[in-house]
Amino acid sequence: MEESIEHFFDGRSLFITGGTGFMGKVLIEKLLRSCSGIDKIYVLIRPSREGKSPADKLKDLFALPLYDRLKREKSEEIFKKVHPIVGDIRQLGLGISPDDRKLIVENVSVIFHAAASVRFDDPIHEAIIINTRGTREVVALAKEIKNIAVLVHVSTSYCNCYRKVVQEVIYPPPMDWREAIAMAENCDPVVTNLLSKKYLGQFPNSYVFTKNLSEHVLQDECKNMPVVIFRPSIVISSVKEPVPGWIDNFNGPVGFMIGIGKGVVRVTFTNKETRPDYMPVDISIKGMITAAWKKATEKGPEKHEISVYNSSSGYKSITMRELVEIGMQFTTKYPPVDSLWIPAIMFTSNSMCYYFNVMIKQVLPAVVVDWMLALLKKKPLHLLKIQRKIYRASTELSYFTSKQWMFINTNFLTLLHCIPEQDKEKFDFAFDNLQPEEYLTNAVIGGHKYLLNSDITALPSAVNRLKRMRYLRDAVRLSFWVLVIWYVYKHYFMQIDEVTQPAI
Repeated sequence: MEESIEHFFDGRSLFITGGTGFMGKVLIEKLLRSCSGIDKIYVLIRPSREGKSPADKLKDLFALPLYDRLKREKSEEIFKKVHPIVGDIRQLGLGISPDDRKLIVENVSVIFHAAASVRFDDPIHEAIIINTRGTREVVALAKEIKNIAVLVHVSTSYCNCYRKVVQEVIYPPPMDWREAIAMAENCDPVVTNLLSKKYLGQFPNSYVFTKNLSEHVLQDECKNMPVVIFRPSIVISSVKEPVPGWIDNFNGPVGFMIGIGKGVVRVTFTNKETRPDYMPVDISIKGMITAAWKKATEKGPEKHEISVYNSSSGYKSITMRELVEIGMQFTTKYPPVDSLWIPAIMFTSNSMCYYFNVMIKQVLPAVVVDWMLALLKKKPLHLLKIQRKIYRASTELSYFTSKQWMFINTNFLTLLHCIPEQDKEKFDFAFDNLQPEEYLTNAVIGGHKYLLNSDITALPSAVNRLKRMRYLRDAVRLSFWVLVIWYVYKHYFMQIDEVTQPAI
């Protein structure tokens, strides 16, 4: 009988990098809740600049609402299975002490490597050190583990973004990853930054470039090791698990819709007919765990061939126009309690048009509001600073929001048919019946709860506040046109009357 996913993890110890990131948090929660027979989970945690201990960092992590369901169903004793390993993905040997390294080598059989810098504007030498050399160091650690069952590397569907159609294969590298690491280690950062455009070539930023190189580290160094390369597309809020709408960052469509709802985002640099590929985090995590189980339990020569999965929605994405229409509907129904103005959005795919409208519709109002608050000695909102971040993020994302890709996800969908019957309830990640309206409703509400820390019970007052804003806007518009009509009448029609009056 085929071993179930849940029972495969019984008694095993795991090592996770990136466990405090968005996907890492959800991965740990899902493993503890659905594979509670796990022995230990070792999580790589960077030393704190504030002097906070690794144990305190984990304590803060498990205090998040993400883990409330786990506490109810399993009790807080389950968290004793998670152990911090002090280290840093940026350092050689991952910065792990000899004792901790020995602990991992002797006990761990499954590795999930999810640590990475996801910043698009990282200098190229820093991105190589973190994303590419960091992967090399994880592979070196995995090679020391005699009983390694599987190494799962979290990549991105966009690491081959110079191709319009991306298959579930490893494409030729843009350069030798060994040369890239040597360059990052030995060259002056000023020189590497000056030459970054030459190195990047067809790649729009250092993130996708170094994630591409990372896949070739695995291809070259893991000849006799069970390896999975898992490529999520744009990872967004959870659909269902452990709670609907969970998110911990403003990236992606949820942050975009919140920005519209708050009135600080009024222009978007995108092609409204493009279809960005979104993948809910809980669906991706269930697929990742299933992929790890499948590779670890494979028999024959295919066990040592790298399995590649594009964790993407394929043809099921909605257009940016549809996203905004749904988003406008929901941000009107569920507006932020501290909205600055009525939600509105303008599309443009022209960089000069975008810049001009941002200056007029976003930056100028931000300057005025910041100045008025300073004049009235009120608490500052730092809107100009926020607008700088929005502009930078929008221009960095424009490459992805103005183009269209097709990510072939055959291997990913095939995983659904491999899930044992007894694991269907816990690990089935089918998303063909996912309705955008229902999902985005939960995503917007989740954004209120987990990003803005808003009290959902205050939504009625926020709706009323938005109505008052509309009344104010309509009153201002009406007053403006009344003044225009009065001015025209007084300075044009009255003069005509005076001319045409008969002399007495």
